[in-house]
This record gives sequence, structure tokens and C-alpha cells, in this order.
Amino acid sequence: MSLKTIGIIGPAGFGGSYLAVELIRRGHSVIGFSRRPESFGTHPNYTPKPLDVENDSIHELIKAFSGLEVLVSQYGPHTQGADALQYISLTPSIAVPYVETVRRLIIAVKEAKVKYFVFVGGAGSLHVPGSLDCLTDYPGFFLAYRRQLADSDAHVHYMEERLGPMGEALRSYRNARLAVKAGKATAAELQTIQTYEDAVRSNDRATSFIKAGRASLLFFEGNTSFPWTFVSPSPLYRPGKRTGKYEITIDYVPLKGTPSEEGILDGRLTGISVSDLSIAIADEIENQNLKYKHWTAIGDLSDDNAYPSYITAADI
Repeated sequence: MSLKTIGIIGPAGFGGSYLAVELIRRGHSVIGFSRRPESFGTHPNYTPKPLDVENDSIHELIKAFSGLEVLVSQYGPHTQGADALQYISLTPSIAVPYVETVRRLIIAVKEAKVKYFVFVGGAGSLHVPGSLDCLTDYPGFFLAYRRQLADSDAHVHYMEERLGPMGEALRSYRNARLAVKAGKATAAELQTIQTYEDAVRSNDRATSFIKAGRASLLFFEGNTSFPWTFVSPSPLYRPGKRTGKYEITIDYVPLKGTPSEEGILDGRLTGISVSDLSIAIADEIENQNLKYKHWTAIGDLSDDNAYPSYITAADI
């Protein structure tokens, strides 16, 4: 295996920080691109390069990416808390759609002649087995998704840490569901469940962002004008134990078990820890077996303990 110089957009974020640590542990050199890449920390194999992929010119992006063997995009809207899930920045004067930023990145990647572009999108673009629908369009997806998030204390903790009020609402929903399972639910707890699920059915707050991630796949499918691979983390993607094991599937979301009366997705969604997905991405960077493929990975989430949402160079 030859050691590579790998750029990561978003090296101090959730997925980016875990991937940076994984790659540096393997001996690769990482260049971190973000508005504050120095927040990842210092290491001989890490070079921070400030870059604003939303607002810097395409020419600046081309200059930054030139000479890279691999570029990994872990880009996501940088607004903090629950507003991070918005499709467009909340300040109209600087509103830049997610899809537009992805378009700019692809132009820069092509002009900079990056040898391999690894794009990390979202689970919403994965197809449901036996259907033409993606997850985000499939009836009942968001409710099944929220219910399974609430079943995991570790995932609720992660949502609280990253998304503030959305995480707090999920915690209340989880507690109410636990009370129902224990046969001790109060009228207020039953109302909490009803209110939460009505809101999810009406318009889940993550809908716009997940659909934007799904739309970005269209820039890649059937396009061989630059070398790429598109990673959609499986739905229950969260901090968790590093097991070193994962399973790859192409285009479709793997489902577990059998359909229930609640629907084909209820209780069947799968996931992976950010540590194990980082291993899968690092393996793909080194082996490049999934060129021009849209893929996902699933792993073991039986450990429901909370793990950090972000790590730094100190964890190498």
C-alpha cells in the first residue's frame, strides 16, 4: 500500500474528525480544509488549510485541491444546533444551497485533477429494496427513523450533543416510549408521543437537508468525467464502538428482520458507528474498489454506550 496525501473537507466535524484520525493512524498525510481546520489539533501528518467551500471562489477551491491524490468531502451546513439541518443558510444575504456547493466542489475537483473524489452524502439517497423510492421518499421512513433513534440511548445522547433542542425533544420522546413499554405512561407522556409523531408525519425537520443530500447524487450517477465514489452512511449512523467490521451494499439500504404491521421499515433500519464507517472509507481510499459506485456500510451497534461526537489529533 502506498501512503497518500488526502484532503478532507470538514476535518474537525463528526465524520471528518474520525476519518482524519483513522487515516493518520495508517500513516497517510491529511490536509484539512474548513473555516477553522486548526481546531482538529496538531500532528506531523496533518496540515490545516483554511477554506470556505460555500463562499470562496471556484478558483480558490481549484488552487486548494490541486495536487491531491484523494479528496474526501464531509461537507455539511455549518450552522450550529438544530439549524444545521436547514437546506439553505438562515441569513438570506449569504444563502447558499447545499446542492449548489456540491456543484462547485465537483467543478473544482475536475479542474484540479484530483485523482479520487470520495463524497459522503446521506442515507436519504439509498433505495428501499423492492421499490423505486429512495428512503427519504418512502412512506413512513421518517417515523420509523425517529422511533429507532429513540430506542438507542447512545443515539439520543449524540443528537442532544449535536442538535440541541431537537435532541432534547427526542429525549422526551424516548422517555415517554419507555414509560409505555413499562406500562407506566401518564397522560402527559402519551401526549408527548402523539405530538412528536404528528410533527414527524407532517414535516420532519430534517426533510429538506436529507432531500438535498439525495439530490446531490444526481451529479455523480452515470458521470465518468472524474473519478468518484459516493458514500451514503446507513440511517442509524452515530458515534459508537470501533469493531473493525462492516458490510458493504450498493445503492440499497440493508434492512434487518421482517416487515411488521407498522410498515416495511419499522424496526428494520440499520446503521454503523462513525469509527467503523471511517474504516470502510479509509479502506476504499486505499483500495478503490468502489469507483463510480453509490454505496453504504452497516456494522454492529449492539453497544449502546455514548461515545464522543468529535475527536481530535490528540486521539491518534
